[in-house]
Amino acid sequence: MTLRVLTWKTKMSLIPSEEDICKLLFTRRKQQRACRLFLDWLKERGVCSRSEVSQFAWDLEAGRIEKGFRYRRTSFYRQIRKPLLTLGLITIEQRFGEKQDFDVKSFVIREKSVLVRQPIPKRPPDGLNLPRLMWIICKRWNDEFLER
Repeated sequence: MTLRVLTWKTKMSLIPSEEDICKLLFTRRKQQRACRLFLDWLKERGVCSRSEVSQFAWDLEAGRIEKGFRYRRTSFYRQIRKPLLTLGLITIEQRFGEKQDFDVKSFVIREKSVLVRQPIPKRPPDGLNLPRLMWIICKRWNDEFLER
């Protein structure tokens, strides 16, 4: 076996031992910590509006979410929120607001960020490959955030 194959097998064997989904998604510790804070905050709320996410980003930048930890607002949107949206782990849905009369003009539609359940099979794909890695990430995501 070549050194590349041994390295790959070692990495694939270490993936199931990772305890946090944020460590699988992000490489830098500050990104992992900011992602963990955001996901815990989103899990606590379940659904949040655009203004609530914005307020979270301002609080994260000011250091009010966790004492002693600050993360820039632009970095949060670019390095945390955008990859989560791109991977399909969270999505923005249009939902009806609080005010629901039967008059068509009074319906209020608001954009809400929600966690997405990943549709995966019960058994993982065979082999050491990208589909198996993605299956592991999606399985962890479902187990941690969308347990029912």
